[in-house]
Amino acid sequence: MALTSALNMTLNGMMTTELKTTLSSQNIANADKEGYTRKSLDTRYLTTSAGSVPVSGVVVGSSSPFLVAAVVGDISAYTKNLTISNSLDYYSSQLGSTSGSNTLSSLVDDLYANLKFLATSPETAANKSETVNTASNLANSLRDLSKDVQDLRLDAEQKIATSIDSINAALDRIDLLNDKIAKNPQNDSSLAEYEDQRNLELQGIAKELDIQYFFNSENRLQIYTASGQALLLSDPHHISYTVTNVVNGTTLYPAGFSAIDLDGVDQTSFITGGNLGGLIELRDNIYVGEQQKLDELATTLQTTVNTILNTGASIPPRNLMEGSLQGLAAGTAFTAAGSIRVAVTDNSGTIVNYSDINLGAMATVNDVLTALNGVAGLTATLNVDGELSISVAPSTNGVVINPLNSAVTSSTGESFSQYFGLNDLFVGTTAEDIKVSDYLLANPDFLSIAALDASVGLVAGDRGVARGDGSVADAVADSLVTNQSFAAAGNFSAQSNTLLRYAQAYMSDASSQANIYQGESDTTYLVYKSSMDLLTSTAGVNVDEETAKMLVYQNQYEAAAQVIATIQQMLDALIAAMR
Repeated sequence: MALTSALNMTLNGMMTTELKTTLSSQNIANADKEGYTRKSLDTRYLTTSAGSVPVSGVVVGSSSPFLVAAVVGDISAYTKNLTISNSLDYYSSQLGSTSGSNTLSSLVDDLYANLKFLATSPETAANKSETVNTASNLANSLRDLSKDVQDLRLDAEQKIATSIDSINAALDRIDLLNDKIAKNPQNDSSLAEYEDQRNLELQGIAKELDIQYFFNSENRLQIYTASGQALLLSDPHHISYTVTNVVNGTTLYPAGFSAIDLDGVDQTSFITGGNLGGLIELRDNIYVGEQQKLDELATTLQTTVNTILNTGASIPPRNLMEGSLQGLAAGTAFTAAGSIRVAVTDNSGTIVNYSDINLGAMATVNDVLTALNGVAGLTATLNVDGELSISVAPSTNGVVINPLNSAVTSSTGESFSQYFGLNDLFVGTTAEDIKVSDYLLANPDFLSIAALDASVGLVAGDRGVARGDGSVADAVADSLVTNQSFAAAGNFSAQSNTLLRYAQAYMSDASSQANIYQGESDTTYLVYKSSMDLLTSTAGVNVDEETAKMLVYQNQYEAAAQVIATIQQMLDALIAAMR
């Protein structure tokens, strides 16, 4: 009877050793498999009078739930910073350096230099052409940068949809694994493998957004957003989202983008971690701020330059002068103070005739038209776009205006010429659509860099606009390096700064932000790597250790086989003796 018990115990030991050998072999084969954890046999023993007998075993993984939780939290923080860092690094590279050529700041500097040179030789047509061309390149740069910003927002928007698809797919896979794990007998060797796969999928979801998770009594994984909205309970709760395919400066959350909907609740403002949190931050905050800074630079540039140019006049004069202010009608309210001087000159700037017009009694745009039409040789109308249009007959002459002390009180106090936009260099409403006026692109000679004589004794035949007058060009140049008032925009506070330094600050700030997020990314990566390395060291496979175990198991198996052979011999001898 004792020999039979010994034989059974030895056979059970051999089977246990065989399973341990198989597990070590499996560990070695899957050592490089992502998410795989070292498998071991949790042997259950039955104690008898003859000793402890291995009667069953459960295959278990070696993952620590606390280390898995640390990895899940750390990976969300790291992937958010990595997403932002990569995007800002690309954006910063698109801007170039503040000392580079053909950059935003260098073009402002070039415009300053060209205007200064033009002020010294205003009669040279090539100098006007070069100035207008540089201004056009500056406007093009502002539009191009705006397009880059909006393209990056669109890229983030499309990646948000991709991220949500990935989350929904992972939830479905975890739900299937939950079913397999809940229905799996505790001694089924595949249970630990399912748990490994589930942990890997959990980390994949954490890469996309910050989450909370729990295990219920059936060992089912339940996942919630950081705000507590369920993502996975007994069934997956899918996130719904409709991607927006056209993004510009007016496309803002929440009106411009679909809600990241989870069971009827918009999660957009609650998602602050993971790849999805980084993409939302880029789309709705960082790049919105960048566009605001570009818009502030563009509008300040436009207002500063146009204000001064609208005090000026051109040689030769324009036979057709049209303003940039659209949507006017004869009945549009117009109240102003002060006077303006309107003159008809020939191509050399000699006065044909002129009139000083008092604006104080005017109440509508029609009053303006009536007064202008009272100047011999002028015809004032509103064109199809509702812009003030002044033409001169004969076509060899042109019109020039000195706004004198005029102030349009029905608006914001601009001069007469500035209000109607008669001599604007730049037109547009934001950095996305700023450009040089069409009349200057067609003929740069019409750049109003001189001034109509405002003296009381001016008469027909006098030189009303001096050909060598570059005073307005000089004033525009000085305005580029004189402090202007900038409103708060993006991460810039309200400030007094020059246009050149603001452009430089805009570029350098993009580089600074990229460096800051690179540092954040590096720091959070080290934290994530530390927790991941700790998880790997405790749950991963050491091939050398598993190989050594296999040698031990082989020796144990061989020893058990020798015991069985010895017991068999003893049983044979006992049977022979009984015969």
